[in-house]
Amino acid sequence: MSVLATPIVDWSAMWKICVVALTAGAGVVVAFGFLLLGLQLANGARAGGFRLGGYALSAVCGVLCLGVIVVGVYAMTKKPKSKPAKPKAAALVIPAGPPVKLLASSRGS
Repeated sequence: MSVLATPIVDWSAMWKICVVALTAGAGVVVAFGFLLLGLQLANGARAGGFRLGGYALSAVCGVLCLGVIVVGVYAMTKKPKSKPAKPKAAALVIPAGPPVKLLASSRGS
């Protein structure tokens, strides 16, 4: 399949896009889950060390989630402009070559 689609698909770019999408998509979800876990540990802990650790975990994960959002918005605003579309050629193309004899006509003779 890759042999047939090689002229159409840039496989090295497709690989990079899939890795970044998987990392960003799943990574942000996991980081947000650890943020919620850290808040749960901080609110449920009675000792000071666990409370501070829970808040530290949630702060690091919150900064990570906000950083990914900022990078995504920046990437969307700085994407390259698309090239203007070329004007379409005429639909009727007259072939160059010897004159062609008309075999059928819609005119009644």
